[in-house]
Amino acid sequence: VIENVTGFFILPSDSPGPRTLRLRARALRDGRMTAYIDQQTIGLARLPTDGSYATVELTLPEERLHVGENMVQLRIAQTGQLGAIESAGIVLDWARLGSATDAHGNDAPPTPESLATTDNGHARLHVPDGWSLGYTMEIPAQAHLTGEATGDGVIEVVAMRDGAPPSNVGRITSGPFDLDLSALGTSIARLDLRSTGSLHLSDPSIVTFDAQPLRARRPMRNVLIYLTDTLRADKLHAYRPESRVRTPLLDTWSESAATFLRGHGQENWTKPSVTTLLSGLFPWEHHATTEEAVVPQAVQLLSERLPREFYSGAFIANGFCSDRFGFRQGWNTFRNYIREGLRTQAEFIASDVVQWLDQRPADRPFFLYVHTVDPHVPYLPPNDLLHLYDPDPYEGPVDFNRDRELLEHVKSGSLPLNARDRVHLEALYDGEITYHDAHFGAMMEALERRGLADETIVVFTADHGEEFFDHDSVGHGHSVYEELINVPLIVRIPGITDGALRIDDSVGLVDVLPTIYDALGRPIPEDLSGESFLPLMLGQSADAPRVAVTGFMEGWRAVNVGRLKLIQRTERRVMLHDLGEDPDELHDVSAERPIAVRYARGLLGLHLAGVERP
Repeated sequence: VIENVTGFFILPSDSPGPRTLRLRARALRDGRMTAYIDQQTIGLARLPTDGSYATVELTLPEERLHVGENMVQLRIAQTGQLGAIESAGIVLDWARLGSATDAHGNDAPPTPESLATTDNGHARLHVPDGWSLGYTMEIPAQAHLTGEATGDGVIEVVAMRDGAPPSNVGRITSGPFDLDLSALGTSIARLDLRSTGSLHLSDPSIVTFDAQPLRARRPMRNVLIYLTDTLRADKLHAYRPESRVRTPLLDTWSESAATFLRGHGQENWTKPSVTTLLSGLFPWEHHATTEEAVVPQAVQLLSERLPREFYSGAFIANGFCSDRFGFRQGWNTFRNYIREGLRTQAEFIASDVVQWLDQRPADRPFFLYVHTVDPHVPYLPPNDLLHLYDPDPYEGPVDFNRDRELLEHVKSGSLPLNARDRVHLEALYDGEITYHDAHFGAMMEALERRGLADETIVVFTADHGEEFFDHDSVGHGHSVYEELINVPLIVRIPGITDGALRIDDSVGLVDVLPTIYDALGRPIPEDLSGESFLPLMLGQSADAPRVAVTGFMEGWRAVNVGRLKLIQRTERRVMLHDLGEDPDELHDVSAERPIAVRYARGLLGLHLAGVERP
C-alpha cells in the first residue's frame, strides 16, 4: 500500500532503456496517476477505484532509465481510507520491468512463496518456464553450486558481475548437478537461473570444501566486558601494525585472544552504543538514542538477564551511562565516577576494580563491566607520554586545560587549526591511549594473580572511535565513517584463543551478548537481536554473510559486509565503498557497481526488517 499521495520504489535494471514497466494496481479515490523515474515524468494512467485492479504499461525511454538503481515515483490525485490506514493512495500488486515484446505480456511474476517450498525436509526451488531467478551473493573461494533436479527442461546458470560481461557457469538438467564456481573468484555476483521447460531443484546449495578442524571448547565461569571510551581501532597494533601508539600490555594480551578486524559499533556515540552492547538490541529497538533518553525499564541489560548466581559490578567513567539514564538496572555494585564526583583516570578505576575482585563473594561467578574514558576529551595525558608523540615545544591554542570545549569549537569552525596544531591534538590523544595501557594491564594481571583468568571471558572493545580530520571534522557523534564505527573488538576465551586469532567476518557490539551466553554454555535468549560469533572463534565457516548494521539519527544507516560498506543517507541517496581498495572511504563507487549495491542494500533491508537469515 502506498500511503499519502506519493510513494516510490527502487527499480534495478541491468541495461538502459528503452524498456517497459508493467504494474498492476488500483486506487482508493481518484484514479489519475502520474509516474516519474528519478523525478522525470514518464507517463500518465488511470487506475480503477471500484476495488478491481488494472495493469498499466509505461515506456521508459533510453534517456530516462539507466543501469543500476532507478527511483520510480507514483503520484495519485487523492487518497482514501483503507482499513486502519487513513490516507492510502495506491494498492500496488506487482511491478515488472521487461521489453516491449516481453513474452510474458501482462502476466504477474511468480511469487516467492510459489517458487520456494519444502518437501519432506528438503528445500525445493521451481524456476517456471521462460522466467529467470537471480540471487546476489559474495561467491566464496572454491565454491560449487550443487543439488538435484527433477523434471523436463534446462536451466542455464549465468553469473552477472559489475564491470564484467556475463559469464556462463553451466547448465542444469534432470539429475544431480555440481557446477564449479571457482572461476568467479571471491566476487560479488548475481547468479541468474534462466529456465526453459520445467525443473524443480532439490536442496540447491552453494558449498565449499575448505573445512578446518574445529577448536575444542569448555564453558566459562566469569565475564568481563572492558570498554575503553573513544578508542579508534586503527591506533592499535592488532589492527594497524605500523601504528606509532605504544600499547605493550594490550599487545601482549591480544596474542592470546581473537581480534575481530571488522568489529563495528551500532552508533557513533556513547549512550546508544553502550546500551546496544549491554542489551543485545539495536539502537532503533532500545531507543536510548538522544542526550535526554533513558534506557526503558522494559530493556533488560546483561546485569539483569544473567541468573542471580552471578555477582555483578560496574565501574563507569562516562556520565551518559549512569543511574540518571537507566543504567543502574540489576547491578550488585554500581559506580559512576562522573555522577559521584570521583577522579576518572584509569589508575583510580583499576584500583577499585582490583579491590572489588578481592571483596566479591568468591563462591559466585561474576560479571564485571569496566568503562574507562581516558582517550575521550579532554585529552590530558602525562607530559612524559605526550612527549613520546610530540617532543617539540608547542605554544598554540590546543590546550584542554584552558578550553574543555576545544573540539566543539574546532567542529563549528570558530577555532581553525593549522598543521602544527593538528599534530599536537593527535599527540594528546595518542598519549592518553599509552597512559591507559598500563592500567588495563594491571587489571589483566589482577585476574591472573587471583587464578581467575583461565575461567573468565574477557571482551575488550570501545563504544566508538574518534575523527582527526579524516572527513573534515574532529571528535565523534556526526557520521558513520569507519574512524567512528570500526571499534576494537578483541575477545579472550581460554582454551579457544590460546594463540592469536584474526577474524575477518563483520560483527557488531550487538553480537557480544549472544556470544557471552554461548561461551558460558547457556541458552541464548531468543529476544536478542545479535548473533553469537563464538562459532567463528571455533573455526566454523559462516553459512550466510555476517553483517554489521550501524545507525545514526533517523535517516543514516550503514551496513558492513566483508570489505563492502553501504551508507544510506535516505532511501534515495546511498554511497558504496570498497574498504579493501579504499579504506579511507574517499570514493563512492555505487554508480559503477550496481550489483554490489543491490547485494548490500538487500542485506541492510533484511536486518532492518528483522528478517532472520536462513
